[in-house]
Amino acid sequence: MSAFADADIIRMANEDYVTVSGDDWYQRRRQDFEGEFFRKIADQGPRKGQGGSTRQGIYCFTADGELLAYKNAGQDADVMREVLQQALTKWKRLPESRRKPGAVKVEAAGKVDARFVRTPPAGGLVAVVYNRILDKDERGDFCKGVCPSLGGDRAARDHLWLTADEVKSLVSVNAKPGDSFPMPKLIAERLLRFHFVDNTRGEPPAWQRNEIRTNDMLLSVVSVDANEVRLSLTGKAMLADQADVASSKRGFDATLSGDLRFDPKKGKFVRFDITAVGQHWGEATFTRNARPGRQPFGIAIELAGDKPADRIPPQFAREWGAYMGKY
Repeated sequence: MSAFADADIIRMANEDYVTVSGDDWYQRRRQDFEGEFFRKIADQGPRKGQGGSTRQGIYCFTADGELLAYKNAGQDADVMREVLQQALTKWKRLPESRRKPGAVKVEAAGKVDARFVRTPPAGGLVAVVYNRILDKDERGDFCKGVCPSLGGDRAARDHLWLTADEVKSLVSVNAKPGDSFPMPKLIAERLLRFHFVDNTRGEPPAWQRNEIRTNDMLLSVVSVDANEVRLSLTGKAMLADQADVASSKRGFDATLSGDLRFDPKKGKFVRFDITAVGQHWGEATFTRNARPGRQPFGIAIELAGDKPADRIPPQFAREWGAYMGKY
């Protein structure tokens, strides 16, 4: 959100507020203490979730659940700054007894609604996925793209999750230099359906399995020793909403490359770099204002760190069964 790149808003968020983020899709559905608290706050504002509709936005509230200000204005720094100031003014008018440290006693959370909780797979892999529009410079090299949509020229960020068994499927105990094998089907489909999307201007729909027109990902063993199994990835991918790609309204034609390195002693990947670069075209309901025609688009994937932000679930993990390849 562009508002949160504003220096004054960053300062206020750090100095004047205790900041917390949550995914409205989960919060408005979960039937537990956390979900009830979120809905209690949202019900004081304009988005009351009629019929299960969205309650997304920026909420400023007290620890005991009183809404001080609300605005769905993450793209407008001027509006967001005004909302934060408005909430602070209301906060300072509250009695000292409500504002002092320890004024609110937080009760035990109780049973968590596991249907709407996503945690990284134990022993698995978490990678960061960056998606970005590109252009070409005067030499014909790829460079940062230009887009008239606010924020559309920035990299979108998501996470890829693999289970422990999926990680094992990438590395054979008998691997030898020169061996080659296709990317395991579940992993390839997860990448293509849920991460090879243009999410730079909003939330796109996932690709359906039957919209994968080409899935040609080949892993080759480069070297093997006691400390490292090194794999290279090459391949092509074509995604399109019509079997006749030439007449499709939305698609992505990409070339892939990658450098994957597995540490046998640690039992995990220590490098997981994948890129996909090609031509993307089209838009969807919540990703309007795409550049016309086929335009350069790039995806870069690398291992995540260990910060709290690195545990944010993949966008499409909302539909867990689909994300895990069950349907």
